[in-house]
Amino acid sequence: MSIDLAQFITGNVFAFLLVFCRIGCIFMLMPGIGESFVPARVRLELALLVSFILLPLLAPRLPAMPEDAVRVCEYILIEAGVGIFIGFIMRLLLTTLEVAGMLIAMQIGLSNAMVLNPTIQNQGSVTGTLLSMLGIVLLFESGLLDMALKSLVQSYAVFKPGVFIPIGDMTHFISQSVNDSFSLALRIVAPFMILGIVFQLTGGLMVKMIPQMQIFFVLAPLQILFGLAILAASLGTMMAVWGRGYEEIFTRIFSIPLVI
Repeated sequence: MSIDLAQFITGNVFAFLLVFCRIGCIFMLMPGIGESFVPARVRLELALLVSFILLPLLAPRLPAMPEDAVRVCEYILIEAGVGIFIGFIMRLLLTTLEVAGMLIAMQIGLSNAMVLNPTIQNQGSVTGTLLSMLGIVLLFESGLLDMALKSLVQSYAVFKPGVFIPIGDMTHFISQSVNDSFSLALRIVAPFMILGIVFQLTGGLMVKMIPQMQIFFVLAPLQILFGLAILAASLGTMMAVWGRGYEEIFTRIFSIPLVI
């Protein structure tokens, strides 16, 4: 084998490895594809396929293979770190629905009703599990997942291969994303917060007026009934609010709006 052919093969293997490290880490964490109920082999094969497809497009943006093995490992770790960072932000946005569902369950009296939430592989509230699964369905049906896949190419323009994100900027963005995620959850559960306050105030006043009656035993079924009615009536609006918030927060990672 000639030297030029050996260098060509080695360089392409190195380039593919860089692309696969970033995309593989993103696919490991991103909502929809990175769920625990998706077989690991399926995620691996999908990451390999996408890496093969994007390699010719991303090759001009990738650094040349260094001669130092330590530098090669550094490049690989940087790409894996960038992939984990992007995947973590995407996963954080889905966790917003679990937090919102937990708050809703507390306000409508279903906080003790726990079921297995497949997205977190742990016990979660009934409403949190419902919203989380609806969020995954919305990702596939609304084009938000397509936006995330298209952004894989754009991430190489924002996060240069081989150049790690400054730790200060990364922590600042993560803290800002956590704050925005929690604010989005509060916007989603605002009607239920009002419902909870009204029922608690009503119960407190009735206790003062009729101390002999067990008021909260009477109000608890009504609280659940009204809560479920509001959930059924506002579910579409809640998911639309989350979808817009997901797009706004996610596109901020790449500094410029993404065209879906």
